[in-house]
Amino acid sequence: MDKYNEDFRIEKGVLTVRLSGEFPKERLRGGNNIFQPLIDACSNNNCKKALIDARDLQVNFDTLDLFQTGGDAAILTRIGLRIALLAREDMLDPFFDNVTFNRGGRIGIFTDMDTARDWLQR
Repeated sequence: MDKYNEDFRIEKGVLTVRLSGEFPKERLRGGNNIFQPLIDACSNNNCKKALIDARDLQVNFDTLDLFQTGGDAAILTRIGLRIALLAREDMLDPFFDNVTFNRGGRIGIFTDMDTARDWLQR
């Protein structure tokens, strides 16, 4: 598998994050929010909107992993970030969506880049 990579860029006031490679599951066990690098980058760049492009990411999450990740994602909304997540069709999971929503998170999940960008600008 390809090594995990995070590429952060600011484009027109939006933090764009491109994720690729195989996600290291040990990051789920670290006790920190899985999105902490995103939170830190938004704070450092004084931005409130981010587009996460995960189409080149390989994940192997079980139900517990999705539960934890959904809870972590909800925190992004509570701290005032508007996040659009761009994923492949095979990555979509309604359980993640439900966990995020039930914890107060409003994350836009898309398979089309233009739709994700439009949603962020609303």
